[in-house]
Amino acid sequence: MSNTQKFTTDDIKQAVEDIKKIKPEYASMLELYEKIFSAQESSKNELKLDDFIIPADRLKLKIDEQFPLLTIQEFKYDSAEASKLFNEICSILIAGDNELSSTVEKITKLTVEKKIDVEKLFSSFISEDESAFDDIEKEHEIDKQVLAFIVFNSLKPSFSVFSRNVAVNMEKAGVWEKGYCPVCGSSPEISLFEENGKRFMVCGFCGHKWPSKRIYCPFCENSDHETLRYIEIEGEEEHRADVCEKCKMYIKTTDVKKTTRLVYPPLEYQATPYIDLMIEELGYTGGNTKK
Repeated sequence: MSNTQKFTTDDIKQAVEDIKKIKPEYASMLELYEKIFSAQESSKNELKLDDFIIPADRLKLKIDEQFPLLTIQEFKYDSAEASKLFNEICSILIAGDNELSSTVEKITKLTVEKKIDVEKLFSSFISEDESAFDDIEKEHEIDKQVLAFIVFNSLKPSFSVFSRNVAVNMEKAGVWEKGYCPVCGSSPEISLFEENGKRFMVCGFCGHKWPSKRIYCPFCENSDHETLRYIEIEGEEEHRADVCEKCKMYIKTTDVKKTTRLVYPPLEYQATPYIDLMIEELGYTGGNTKK
């Protein structure tokens, strides 16, 4: 059931170049994400992760009850490689000379001075404990959302590779009928329509990709076609927003069949902030909570 495609840094570069031709006004943002995504893909090749074996009885229970295989706290990560990536992402953001640069410069300085313990932040993030981030925000006047963004993106290669390794267990699971990720239980950040009209969800936390019903809200499990619809994006045949009138939530969707360019899901999500603005103005809320 593991449908997660592997991408190279060349793939990402090409994907960014293709979108820049369509949306030149987003060139600076796209180039920034190109550097971050490329650093993440390169990092995957250097990871050293412990094996994780799911006991047969636990696996059967998870599959029978449609529970995700793992909790987020059970995810393994390579702390040394994540620390290297943390520094690299900080350098990318500083060099980007944008509204985040001064904050990231301060984060880097505090890290060098040992006033920010990056490994402690990794542990806090995986434990879903915000107290360490709250303390830094209060003591050093650092926006904890910026810090969490860097920490998450530093850990994401580990999460993605670990998820891919664990997902082989899902091959015995048959059809997954839930809207949350079968590996970690997180919400999808984007959905895709691929060949033969098949729909897939892509996890916002670990990047796992899984098949989904075509007419379906992943956030409330609504499958009533009368309360589900999609909103087309003018001038962008491949993009739309699927909205649910029952829970008033939405998910951005890319129809891969309607474009000839390579589709890199994290880029599709980040390159379309105007869709979020448009749909949220209509009263809907995005369902992905892991950014």
